[in-house]
Order: sequence, then structure tokens, then C-alpha cells
Amino acid sequence: MHLKAVEINGFKSFAEKINLDFNTGITSIVGPNGSGKSNILDAILWVLGEQSYKNIRAKESRDVIFSGGKNKKPKSLAEVSLYIDNSDRVLPLEIDDIKVTRRLHKTGENQYLINDTKARLKDISELFLDTGVGKSAYSVIGQGKVERIISSSSKEIKEIIEEAAGIKKVKIRKTESEKKLEKVQGEIEKIDLIIGEMEENKNRVEKQAEKALKYRELQSERDSLAKGIYERELEIKSLRLDRINETVENLQSGIEEQQKNFEYSEEKLEKANRERENLNEDIEAMTQKNIDLKKDIDKIINDKTIFTERIKSYERELVEKKDSLSKLEEKFLEKEREIGSLEIKESVTSEELTSQESENSKFELFISEKEEIKRENELSLNMKKDKLMTLEVDRLKFINETENTSRRMKSSFSKIETLKEEIEEYKTKISKNNLEIEKSGKEHGEKEKEYKGIDGKTQAMEEKITQVSLDMNKVHSQMRETDYNLKMNKTKLDNLVKLDENNEGFYKGVKEILNAGIEGVEGAFISLVNIPERYERAIEAAIPGNLQDIIVKDSKTAKKCINFLKEKRAGRASFLAFDTIKTGREVKSPNEKGIIGIAADLLEFPEKYASVVKFLLGNLLVVEDMDTALRISKSNVHRGNIVTISGELLSGRGRITGGENLRSASSQIFERKKEIKKLAEVVKKLNLEYKKQEKEYNKLTSLMEKTEEELMTMDDLKEKLRIDVKKLAELLEDLKSKDEKLVKGMKIVDMEIKEEELYISEYKKQEKNAHGKKLEVEEVMNNLRTTIEEDNKKVIKLKDEIESIKNDFSDKKINYMNNKEKLKQIQRELYKEKDLYKEMEIQRNSLSERVEKLYKGKEELSEKLDYLEKSFENENLRYEKEFLDIKSKKNRYSELEKEERELIKQVKNIENKIVIENNKLSQEFAKRENLEIGIENLKVKLNELVEAESKVVDGDLKEATEKLLKLEVRIKSLGTVNLLAIEEFQEIKNKYEFVLGQRNDLLSSEKSLRELIKEIEDIIEMRFFEAYKSINENFGYMCREILSNSEGKLELTNVENIKETGVELLVKYRNKKRQSITLLSGGEKSMVAVAFIMAIFMYKPSPFTFFDEIEAALDETNTKKLIRKLKEFTDKSQFILITHNKETMKESDTLYGVTMNKEIGESRIISVTM
Repeated sequence: MHLKAVEINGFKSFAEKINLDFNTGITSIVGPNGSGKSNILDAILWVLGEQSYKNIRAKESRDVIFSGGKNKKPKSLAEVSLYIDNSDRVLPLEIDDIKVTRRLHKTGENQYLINDTKARLKDISELFLDTGVGKSAYSVIGQGKVERIISSSSKEIKEIIEEAAGIKKVKIRKTESEKKLEKVQGEIEKIDLIIGEMEENKNRVEKQAEKALKYRELQSERDSLAKGIYERELEIKSLRLDRINETVENLQSGIEEQQKNFEYSEEKLEKANRERENLNEDIEAMTQKNIDLKKDIDKIINDKTIFTERIKSYERELVEKKDSLSKLEEKFLEKEREIGSLEIKESVTSEELTSQESENSKFELFISEKEEIKRENELSLNMKKDKLMTLEVDRLKFINETENTSRRMKSSFSKIETLKEEIEEYKTKISKNNLEIEKSGKEHGEKEKEYKGIDGKTQAMEEKITQVSLDMNKVHSQMRETDYNLKMNKTKLDNLVKLDENNEGFYKGVKEILNAGIEGVEGAFISLVNIPERYERAIEAAIPGNLQDIIVKDSKTAKKCINFLKEKRAGRASFLAFDTIKTGREVKSPNEKGIIGIAADLLEFPEKYASVVKFLLGNLLVVEDMDTALRISKSNVHRGNIVTISGELLSGRGRITGGENLRSASSQIFERKKEIKKLAEVVKKLNLEYKKQEKEYNKLTSLMEKTEEELMTMDDLKEKLRIDVKKLAELLEDLKSKDEKLVKGMKIVDMEIKEEELYISEYKKQEKNAHGKKLEVEEVMNNLRTTIEEDNKKVIKLKDEIESIKNDFSDKKINYMNNKEKLKQIQRELYKEKDLYKEMEIQRNSLSERVEKLYKGKEELSEKLDYLEKSFENENLRYEKEFLDIKSKKNRYSELEKEERELIKQVKNIENKIVIENNKLSQEFAKRENLEIGIENLKVKLNELVEAESKVVDGDLKEATEKLLKLEVRIKSLGTVNLLAIEEFQEIKNKYEFVLGQRNDLLSSEKSLRELIKEIEDIIEMRFFEAYKSINENFGYMCREILSNSEGKLELTNVENIKETGVELLVKYRNKKRQSITLLSGGEKSMVAVAFIMAIFMYKPSPFTFFDEIEAALDETNTKKLIRKLKEFTDKSQFILITHNKETMKESDTLYGVTMNKEIGESRIISVTM
């Protein structure tokens, strides 16, 4: 494998596309400093995947794109390509020519390509793995990297040897295997938790399954016997029902005849009742009108009294206001006298104040003269102070002369400054190094903390996965239970709905008509109206025989239905035809305590059935209890039937029916409807519950998948952090070593500064002369300060004198000020008194107006009182006339009540006869209903047992029934049975066996991975020792060859622990003591580094190698040695050198020159023929 060419376009200073072709041997790239030579090596590092822009001398990604210059636009992308000959298949691709490209756009988009096909950075790194070529391999030696190899830590030197040994790829395999092992171990822990939970669940469900199988066996035996018993009972009850139906038909014919007589008498009673009610309404209206008239008369009397009182009140107020007005006039005279007195005081005080103002002006003039003298003295004092300041300036001049003397120490100070700068440089380096130490330490701490934090998060996530798994099992168990309950309740609901659709529970004749599908048949009354549950017992008690009446379109349809029943001999039925129903007048519910309302108003039904509902229930009053019913019946508020909520019935004629009835066919229909409604709600609720649980289960499944993905991501991050922590620890160790060296250097420079400071003491003597002159000036300044102090005392004396004069005149001043204030006070009082005078004037006018108004009001009230007297006489006559009319109507009302009582007695006699017949009919109905209920129940039970085999019961039913009860007891003794447990157990068992298989597979994988890791570690150790031994011998050989017979060897830092060991380079120059490599000169360090690199090349030469000014620190002799050694390897490797050295250029096989257009900042390539 060898490098054919490099193509650069838009990278750094290479604005235009350039191609560098490389042949075998040594290729040198030359050019002046800053021409862009090193940018070629940066480009190669960059295309090989370098991610640190600092390593290619850039701050950020956009810095690698040509930024433009004079008349040259910036580029939008940077692109570098390597063309490699792979005919020897060193690279793991089955092609001869390979092109590796990296492209960066201004937008920040980074692209990697292999043979113009998109690839990943990882793909490029893996392509060159263990070939000796790469962004950090020993085949790419940039500026300063030679010395860095020598100053590298023992761990870094070991990594270079590992690169040569070709164990990086193996190490990656080991890291991947360790990650897989950690993941497998985590999976084993999770699966162990699941197996533990599943074992417990399996044992529990297994017991439930055994119990369910026993339950099914007993249930089958019970159902078979029960079906035989029910079929025998059905046969017996059907014969009894036919006999009862004949009796019922005869009784119903007799009752219909009596009912006609009853309705005729009822109609007469109704007419009398209506007349009485109309009369009662007239009496109530007239009575109310008479009461209202009485109220009007009472109001007139009350108004008369009020007006009389108000007239008296006006008269009292008139007397009071006249008295107040008289007193106010007296106050007016007094206030005028007070104002006159204050005006005199104001005049006297004003004259006195004018006299005092003249004397005050003279005093002010005297004080101003004294102030002028004081100002002149202060001016003289300030001039002397200015002279003192001038002398102070002279004193400072002498001090300055002393400072000028120190300038003679310029040469010494110059040297000290130079040394101090050197110290500052050391301090800067130490400070910078300390910042690096602090930064690295902080970063190391943060990474370590982050690593530990990730460890805790990983554990928390694993616990979370376990908890989610438990929650999923719990929700799944709940779903199975809900599904079982849903199916069970839905089956019940479907059976009941089927019974309702088949009209089971209705009388035989009714059922036949409803199932026949005859046109014009609307349905049974009980099915077409909605009776609230609260009123079911009341309605059933009131119209037991009518609930199953069939509503039909007209009388023709009713006739058609009756003929159908006769032809089929299918029993009897009652019909309600829209065209034959006759409804009376609308009955209103009385508004009294305990009354609920008219029954027809309490039901819910379509409007088309309103006439039917009114016909059956329009005259039925529903009340709360028996006491209310009796009270209403006795008070004759309601003339129809009355029924209580609990089912007691009072007829309009006073018959009372009550007690506890056996369950009738109608009540069974009611119960069935309620049960259907209840089960529908339960099924709906269970459906919602199941969907909710299913949603929760799906949510938990998503959470499980998401958490597992997060855990995998976190595992990768954890491994990356571990490597970062390791690297930072090594960096911290190197920085601390560097700090010690810098501190030592700074101490040496500090000693040199102290020596120079001894010379400075010689110049201190020159300061004495200047100091003497300074003392003379200070003496003059002291005398001047004394004079200033005396003048200052004179000024203070004048100030005191002025202050004394001001104090003497202060009493007169105060008297003047008091008089001035007194005048203001008199003026304020005068102003106030005048304001009060005005207010009193306003008050007098107000009182006069009020007196006038009172006179007018009194006259108006007297007129209204006369009008009220006349109204009272007229209204009183009307009241007496209306009272006589009411008395006449009440007499007629009493006559009607007596007539109505006679009619009620007549109706009750007929009703008693009907009651007797109805009682007989009710007894037969009860017998029939019980039989029908029994038959329907048996049919329901048989329908439920349709799949069971019937066991014929020929003997005693009692014996068979006892056997059935024993089977029921045995089934009940099993307690709660989970029938789904049989299938669930099989499902859990299969899942348990599957999970066990998975665990065994994971254990097998764990074992295989451990063996693989051990095998890899053995390979790494074997390859490392092989490379170490060979490179050690090569290094000794190279030191002898190019370091003038010096001794060189490699040494392991920790022989006991190969994983953690480092490798140190040890060199002993001939005729010199053994010393640390860090103390060697720059040239010596470079030669040692070259020897080490050559030793690696002897073991494993890189296909192509880049050196950037590797010989910069070498003299001519050592440069020739280096080139000779490189020549020895040209048959195994290509060498591309960036150099300034003429010796290197002479020995090169190919030469490229690089120039720079400074205005544009663009580099260009010139090929030089050798």
C-alpha cells in the first residue's frame, strides 16, 4: 500500500484545487515561513478524521475553509482527498484504488466519503486501524511532536508501541465484548427477577386451574340434573295454567257488565261535582274581592289619621322656626360690634410697626460696615497662604532632585527589570499551568462525578425497568380479570335482551299477538311507556290488569287480533284502540303536602300515546303514604283513585286495597328491564375499564422499550466517560511535573535580582545634600505659618464682635417680629369674623324660606283630608252590598253537597259488587301470574342450560331436587373460581419455559464472552510483549547507530500488572552520566525521538509517513544521519517531509515548493525537478 496523491480544495490557504503526486522514496515540501507548508499536513490529519481543531491550528470548524482576500471571494466548502494504492490489500477492501474524502460546508455540514460513497468517521478510522496510519499514529509527526514524544507519559509511549503491535483493533473487540458482557449480565439480573415473579404467579394460577377443572366437572353434573327437573316441572305447570285461564275469562265477562253500570252513575256524580266546584270558585273570587274592598276602606281611615298628624307637625315647626329667626337677629347685632373692635386694633398695631422698621434699617447698615473690615482681613490671610503654597512647590523641587539622582542607577535597574520580566514570564507560565491544572482537575472531578452519576442513573434505570415489568404483569392480570367479568356480564345481558325481544313474561295471549307481527299493533302498554322505578309499585297496584294491554291503531286492528287468538286458541288479551278510547276532562293535581301528582304526568312516553296514558292514569293521584291518601279521600279534594308509592290503593268511592303481593308477571318485566339497564351500564363500565387497562399496558410497554434504549445509550456514555477520566488523570500528573520545573527556574532568577539590588544602596548618600536644602525651605514655611495663625485670630475676633452686636439688637428685633405677627393674627381674626357674619346672613334667609313653605304645605294637607272623607262614605256602601251576594251563593253550595253525598252512596253500592268480582279475579290472576312466572323462570333456566344434556327424572321430584342442592353446596364450597385460570396456567407455563430457555441462552452467552475476553487479553499481552521486545532491541541498536554509540533501552514501569504498566525511554550518552531525558538539549531530544521512531519502523514500517520539520533542532551531522536512516526504509515506506534543511532537500527524490500571495492569503504549489 502506498499514497499516490493528495487533492486539496478550499482548505485553509489553498483556495484553488491542488494535486500533490507522491512517488516512492523521500518527498520534501519546502517554502518560506508562513507560506502554508504545514497546512498540507493539517489537511492530511483532517481527512484522516482529526476532530480537535486545535491540533490542526484552528479555533473552530469554519477556520479550515478559505476565508478570502483582496479580490478573492471566500470559499463555501473545504475538501481534501487521499488517493491510495491498495493493490497489496493492506486495507480491508477488495479494490486496487481507494479514495478517502472529507468535505466541510460553511453551514457546518461534515461529510466523509470512501470512493465518493458516503461513509462515517468510524468507517475511516476502522479502515486504517493497525496499519500505522491515522490521525494520532506514529506515521504523522507534526511540528513540535518530536519533543512531545520524548516528554510523553509512560502510558502514551506504551500506546505508541501498541499501535505498532497492531492490537488496537483487538482492544476495540475487547471493549465491545466487555460492553456485551455487561449488557448480558444486566439481562440475566432482569430475567432472574422476572423468573422469580413468574414462579410465584405460576404456582398461584396452577392451584386456581385445578380448582376450575373440579368446578367444571361438578357444574356439568349439576346442569344435566337441573335440566331434567326443570323439564318435568314445566310440563306440570303448563296443565295448571290452562285450567286457570278458563276461570279468568268467565270472571272478566261479569265484571265488564257491572263496570258499565258503575260508569253511568259515575257520570251523574261528576256533573254534580263540576257544578259545586264552579260555585265554589265564584264564592272564592267574590270573597277575595270583598276582602280587597275592606282593605281599601281601612287604608282611607289610616290616611286620614296620617294627614291630621302631619298638619299638627307643621304647626309645631312653624312656632320653632319663628323663635329661631328672632334669636338670630340678636346675634347679628353682637357680631357687628366685634368686627368694629378688631378694625380699631388693626390700625393701632400697624402704626407701631412702621416706627420699628426705621430703627431696624439703621442697625443693618452698621453690621454691613463691620462685615467689610472682616473681609479685608480674610483677603490678607489668603495671600499669605498662597505664598506658603509656593514654598511647598520649592520643597517638592528639592525632593525631585533626590529622585533625579536615582536615575544614575539606570543600568542596574535595567538589568533588574529584564530579570523581573523573566520572572513575570515564569509567573505567567506557572499561572497558566496552574489554570491548566485547575481546569484539568476540575474537568477530571466533573467527569469523575459525571461517571459516578451515570453509574447511579444506570442502577436507577435498571430498577425502573424491573418496576415497569412488575407493573406490566399487574396490569395484564387486571386485564384478564376485567375481560372475564365483561364476558360473563355480556352473556347475562344478551340472554335477558333475547327474553325481552321474545316478549317472555307476558300473558300467553299477549305474547302471541306481539310475536305475530300483525300490522297496526303498537305493542304492550308496559313496553311503550317509561315508568320511573320509584312509581313502579304504585302503577302496578293501580292498574295490574292494564299493564299488559295491547295498544293498537284502531278498533279494526283489535278485532283482527281477537280473531287471531280465537283461531289459534292462544288465550285472551285486552286492547286499547286509539279510535275507541274516551278520556274525560283533564284532572289537575291538588297542591297539598304529601301529593306527588297525577300518575299520567309522572310517566315518560311518546306524544302519540298521550290519550292512552290519560285514559288509564289520567284520574289516578299518586301520594307519598297512606296517611296522605286517607286525608285526601276524606276531604273530597280528589274524586278519582289514589295510590301510594308503596302500592296501597284507595278507590274514588273509598275502597282500600293493600298488603304485600307475590311477584307478578308485570313486576318480573319491570325487574328484567331494570336488570338489562343495570347490566348495560356494567358492560359499558367494564368495556371502558378494559380499554383503560389496555392503554396503560401499551403505555408501560412503550416506557419499557424507551427505558431500555436509554440504558444502552447510558452504557455507551459511561464507557466514554471512563476513558476521559483516565486521560485527564494522566494529563493532570504531567502538568504537576511541569509546575515543579517552572517554580525552580523562577527561584534562580529571583537570586540574580537580589544581587543587583545591593548596588542601589551606594546611591543613597547623594540624597543627603538635597535633603538639607529641603530643611531650609521648611524653616521659612514654619515662620510664615506663625504669621498666618496671628492673622487668623484677628479675623475670629471680628467675627465675635459682629455676633455680639447682633445679640444686643436681638430683643428689639424680636419685638419688631412679634408686632408683625400680631398684625397678621388680628387680620386673620377679622377675616374669620366677616365670614361668620356672611354665614349667619345665609342662615337667616334659609329660615325665612322654610317658614313660607310650611304655610303652603299646611293648606295642601287640609284639602286632601276633605277628599278622603267623601271617598270613605262611597266605598263603605259597596262593601255591604257585596257581602249579601256571597251569603246567597254559599247557601246554594250547601244544597249541592247534600245532593252529591246521595249519589256517592249509590255509586259505592255498585262498586262493592265489582270489588267482590275483582277479588275473585285477582286471586285467579295471582295464581296465573305465579304459574306464568314459574313457567317463564323455567324457560329462562332451560335456555341457560341449552347446551347441557338432559337427565330424565321419572321418580320423585323431591329426591332429585335434594340431590341438586347437594351438588350446589359442593360447588359453593369451592369458593371463588377463576375459569380463565386453565388457559392462563397453560399460557404462563409456556411463557415460563420460554423465559427459562432465554436465561440458559444468556448464561451460555456470558460464559462465551468471558472466554472471548480472556482470549483477547492473552492475544494483547502476547502481541505487546513481542512488539516491546523487538522495539527495545531496535531502540538500543538505533541509539548506537545515530547517537554515537549511546545506550538506549525501554523499561516497563509495572512488570506485575501489564494492563496498567507504562513504558519509559532510558538513554545514556557515551562518556556522560545517565540523566533524565527532559534535561537533554533540543537536538539530543530530537535524535532520541528519531531513534525511537526508527526502532518502531524496524518492527513495523508505516506505508507512508509525514514529518514536519523533524530535523529543525538537528545540526548538519545529525541531519545526515537521519536522512541515511530514512533512505534505508524507502523500500518499505514513503516519506513526506516538510523542511527548511538544505541537506534534506539534497537527499530528496521529489521536491515541491509552496509560495504565498500575501495580499490574498493564498498558497500555491510549484513542482521542482530533481
